[in-house]
Amino acid sequence: MDFAGPDPADYANVRALNGAFLELARRRRLSRTCLSGLEERLAGRLISLTETEANRLATAPFLLFSLRERDGRLWDGLFNAAGKQDLFAFEPAAGDELARLTAAGLGFVWQLAQRNPYAARVLAGASLHWCEQIAERTFLQLLAITSVRSDLLQLRSGNDGDLWSKLLDAGVMRNDRMRHSAHISALQSVLTHDRVDVRQAWPAAARKIHRPGLRVAEE
Repeated sequence: MDFAGPDPADYANVRALNGAFLELARRRRLSRTCLSGLEERLAGRLISLTETEANRLATAPFLLFSLRERDGRLWDGLFNAAGKQDLFAFEPAAGDELARLTAAGLGFVWQLAQRNPYAARVLAGASLHWCEQIAERTFLQLLAITSVRSDLLQLRSGNDGDLWSKLLDAGVMRNDRMRHSAHISALQSVLTHDRVDVRQAWPAAARKIHRPGLRVAEE
């Protein structure tokens, strides 16, 4: 089966969102929660990127931040409580740049999930189930649902030190070929690792418990 990949406008939006995220990091406007899991050394490298390095890293072909798309328990809770939220009763702090970026990221992934779920899975690491869940709501409903959370936006795969070492080293180099190779390699890592929803972790672990195998009786 053929799938339509992201189009140039999608990648342009990814670059813009990545650029805004990295700018907040460089200006020390991200909380430690946003960089959850990232080693101290790598966190220091991220927030000390030069403007040129940040611009190069922003061209990575996927969102460098996550909206916790794979956290099934969190999103199930948000969707189950959806009838209790009222967007216009929520008053974000004035000048809250992180809230604006979160809303912008949600808007981008929401319209992508409606138009091209496959592209949403590639660019945002989203599952098909999550894409279907958010696509069923209007954008205002989605904003109302998520307005109760200030910790929705986090660094993507922050606990993957190898991935971020690659992104913050070769991924910001001047050499176009090396930089592009690092970005593609990082994308492959994002797409092939951590693909299981948090709510599925325990059942998956239970299936890994060793059980005695069946033995064929001797004749």
